Amino acid sequence: MAEKPKVIGDGNMPDFDWRAITPEDSPKTPMDMWAEPQHQDLSTAKLSVGDRAFNFSRELYDFSDGTEVRTGGSFDLLEAVREKPVALIFGSYT
Repeated sequence: MAEKPKVIGDGNMPDFDWRAITPEDSPKTPMDMWAEPQHQDLSTAKLSVGDRAFNFSRELYDFSDGTEVRTGGSFDLLEAVREKPVALIFGSYT
């Protein structure tokens, strides 16, 4: 029978070696930070599906050749929404 993984912290992250990412002289562990009210607040969604998003504008870039090239254009959320529905997708692509 396989050995159960060692569980550290709150039990949600088996085999998580927090010592590998924490300086030896740190007074807090990552679990301490994650438990703080400020972190919990930042980790809690304030919007629901269907809520209006905050407007933002950003420069547009072309990365087609592997480098960052300014196109001279920009994206404005409110302008885009006036033209057609917009879906914002957030995630990590690393």
